[in-house]
Amino acid sequence: MNCFLKWMKITTLSLVVCGALSGFAWGVSEAQNVQTLVSKAQQYSRQKNKSQLAISYINKAIKLQPRNQQLYYQRALILGRAGMYSAAIPELSRFARMKEFPHAIRFRADCFMAMNDMRSATRDYFAFLRKEPKDGKVWFYLAEAYVLMGDKKSALAAINKGLATGSHWSKKLKNLRIQILTNQIVKPHKPFSN
Repeated sequence: MNCFLKWMKITTLSLVVCGALSGFAWGVSEAQNVQTLVSKAQQYSRQKNKSQLAISYINKAIKLQPRNQQLYYQRALILGRAGMYSAAIPELSRFARMKEFPHAIRFRADCFMAMNDMRSATRDYFAFLRKEPKDGKVWFYLAEAYVLMGDKKSALAAINKGLATGSHWSKKLKNLRIQILTNQIVKPHKPFSN
């Protein structure tokens, strides 16, 4: 009887250890699975006519890790790249004040600009620039939004501030200034192009 009890204890202990180890391995494979889903979502989000597939992959990742805020942020970017701006705006709004996601407000501005809501776009670009005043690209975006609103004076002021940063966007800023001063048509940048 004593042998039988020892055997039961050893068997039970073995099952507990195996269960713990398989649980640990399952956790690692879940993380790997999420990473694979995110990679596929990002890959398909950059391909023409694959946006629904990208959204499907990121939603599967979110189901596996519903508390992972980075996944929701990725979904917002995927929605934006897919041109689903009205769906991306509330998603990005969740992150607009979080320090961990400083570009959320800039991407939300891209959405507003694509929807021809220049007032909201300029507000968000300017809010981003208060925290990142040396970002020449966003000064360019702000100037674009102002000129598309018909506010050339503010657009030229934004260009001057962008040029003062000394960023690699200086040439584009100067070209935009020439377009404005010569009354050329200014076309907005492609949202989420970077």
